[in-house]
Amino acid sequence: MATMKRKEIRALKRAASEQSNADAMHMLLQRSVRFGHRRLALIRCIQAERMGVCIAPELLTYCRDVADRMAPERLNAILQQAGGPSG
Repeated sequence: MATMKRKEIRALKRAASEQSNADAMHMLLQRSVRFGHRRLALIRCIQAERMGVCIAPELLTYCRDVADRMAPERLNAILQQAGGPSG
């Protein structure tokens, strides 16, 4: 995956949030995992799952490991930031 410019990242974020674009969300999740952004990757993984995105097993494993290492309070905060228990 090539390096993205801020402008491209903003466009992906808009497409994911405003248009529920699954491909954009998947690209953002992949980027977050690649750069080791644990909290952001977990938020994007939760949001992607709620959008019905088919997430690659290695991305799910990464996010599961991140969640397993978090204190319950921190995990709850991330769930809220990702859109609450039911989206």
